[in-house]
Amino acid sequence: MQYKTTDYDALIQQYGERKFTKNDIKSFVHRVFSMYERATVGKDRVPAEAFVDLVDESIHVDFPDYKIRSRQEFLKWHHWIHDLLLSDDHDIRNIDVYYLANGKYQARFDIRWRGEFKDGSFTDLNLEQSWIMYESDELAHPVIEYYLAVVKDAMPGMTASEANNS
Repeated sequence: MQYKTTDYDALIQQYGERKFTKNDIKSFVHRVFSMYERATVGKDRVPAEAFVDLVDESIHVDFPDYKIRSRQEFLKWHHWIHDLLLSDDHDIRNIDVYYLANGKYQARFDIRWRGEFKDGSFTDLNLEQSWIMYESDELAHPVIEYYLAVVKDAMPGMTASEANNS
């Protein structure tokens, strides 16, 4: 016979109080990276403007080679990186979702990013990412307000800015 745990009861209570379940957040992470890939690959390209309601007006992003402090800067980055790329792929692993005390969500995960640049160079990086998100009454998905990406490789591949300068 199996017995419920208090952890399960607490989780189900959170599901009742929150707009999103842990799997909703995981699906959102996958959706965003699918959109990144569709910005460089496929017949129907996803434009930067498709990301407008996914990120906060004052988003804080720290990439290994690029800092962003607003939605406008995020869109500018999106144009910059996708102007450099021929294609890219994101293999998302180990998504852990946490309910934060202030009603927000955190997703922590590893990602392998591979990309072919227009200059003929190629990158293959393993990154650790952490996102902080919140609920919006108007939207059916979370909104990213904090986005951190750190290179995990001991000997990393080329970053986007290194490709831009080669």
